[in-house]
Amino acid sequence: MPTLRAALAIACAAAIAATACGGASASSSTTTTSPTPVAADATTSETFETTLSAGDGIFYSFSIAVYGNVAVTLTGVSGADLPEDLTLGVGIGRPSGTSCTTSTAISTGPGTVAQLTGTYGPGVFCVRIYDNGTLTGPVRVSATVAHP
Repeated sequence: MPTLRAALAIACAAAIAATACGGASASSSTTTTSPTPVAADATTSETFETTLSAGDGIFYSFSIAVYGNVAVTLTGVSGADLPEDLTLGVGIGRPSGTSCTTSTAISTGPGTVAQLTGTYGPGVFCVRIYDNGTLTGPVRVSATVAHP
């Protein structure tokens, strides 16, 4: 009977070795991640100028082909009897019929540095400039939108 015991011991040792080395009970997993897109820098600058009436709003549409950074600067407001602390609403959004539905908006005065920035695209977007209750008559507004 020593041969039966020896065969049994060898079989047990082989089973233990197979399990310890990752035989049938071993598992592995692979995790994949999508790269985070890098926003393209603004390479195009579009300037527009128009008249804005008290209590009204205007918008300017622009297209961007790639995911990227957009910066809007309200560069100037001119007209009669402007208050020193004049602010207008400035927003970025999507055209909607004959209007612009903004997703982001601020109240700001004119300046030389972008007052509103964001990362968008690709697609058609719009800048909306509107009276937030400070105008008493029509004014001339100018703005710049920089985008990829």
